[in-house]
Amino acid sequence: MGRFRIPWGVAAAHASRVQVLIVDDSAIVRLRLAELLESVEHVAVAGQAGGVTQAIAAMRELRPDLVILDIQMPDGDGVAVLAAAKLLEPAPAVMMLTNYVDDQQRLRCVAAGADFFLDKSKQFEEIPRILRGMMQQGVPGHG
Repeated sequence: MGRFRIPWGVAAAHASRVQVLIVDDSAIVRLRLAELLESVEHVAVAGQAGGVTQAIAAMRELRPDLVILDIQMPDGDGVAVLAAAKLLEPAPAVMMLTNYVDDQQRLRCVAAGADFFLDKSKQFEEIPRILRGMMQQGVPGHG
């Protein structure tokens, strides 16, 4: 697991907001995620990206605490973004959110350092709960 820009404990969350970068090729999905994240106290959407190139640039510029990331995008594979995220110092937590939930994809993502692997069609609405849990527990877990 990577280190995080801010401690994930509740006390730290009161002092600073958890900054999230949303990466998905669908503007509708990005909008809906941003709306969901607004419901989580001490969380802010730092930025959004619609593709691999834009996502890597945004991560380097914004240094988010968490990246919510799709696997398949028009200009490449989200796992490349995941790998780039884990090279940052400190590395953000990464939550893969995808429609491609087969075991092979899950293993690829976990091997590349994903902190969570979620089924977009079944677990989308659980993101606020998972994020609150991350903040309360002080460390990310594997989903």
